[in-house]
Amino acid sequence: MEAAGSNLSPTTKTSSPRVTRKKQQTRNRIIREAERLMRSTPIDEVTIADITGAADVGHGTFYLHFNSKYEVLVPIIQQVAARWDTVIQKHLSHEDDPAFVMGFAIRYMGRVIIRDELWIWMLEHSGVPMQDMKDAVGRFAARDFGKGLLSGRFVVPDLSLTSTFMMGGYITALLAARQSADPDKSIDQLSELMLRSLGINATEAGVISTLPLPAPVRENYQAADWQPIAESTIR
Repeated sequence: MEAAGSNLSPTTKTSSPRVTRKKQQTRNRIIREAERLMRSTPIDEVTIADITGAADVGHGTFYLHFNSKYEVLVPIIQQVAARWDTVIQKHLSHEDDPAFVMGFAIRYMGRVIIRDELWIWMLEHSGVPMQDMKDAVGRFAARDFGKGLLSGRFVVPDLSLTSTFMMGGYITALLAARQSADPDKSIDQLSELMLRSLGINATEAGVISTLPLPAPVRENYQAADWQPIAESTIR
């Protein structure tokens, strides 16, 4: 009697990586075309049929990868965050102070976010789960937050409570800043408040949060250039 599973052909076994790669390529195409559509049409007007048509896939294929069109926003925002994080790290390659790095990132990313309609839509819709928000915008900040804690530069009474407070506060404050008379100044004030919550004294937090910044340039990359993020950069 043949051993169980012996009827699996070599073709079946060796095709698995190819099938996996094809699925990933399909997922990437869905994300790329969804971003293209969402940047040219109001998000609420974009339908799943529009996305599947542009990506040349069926509805069933779409639902193998995403539960809704809004879920596609998470990897889009992750990719945008990764690009801007690269820009920030280039500016800070010479800087070792976690407080300076955190303040720079808060202010720079804040300016980027309030100028990007996809970010704003995601932040304004409370129906997007907080965990998805953390996955999209929080993991890069968490890296610098962790460095500050390990070095002793940041001192917080409770790690989980502080990180949750900072994430929720950052989102809410950015929405408020966008509606203020001077959004960039409001973001700088937000940076000062967040640094103070990490144990940085008021005077130093104020100085760090008013240092000159390079002007963030609105992204001019094309959706066709979309590339998947390496899993190691978002976990």
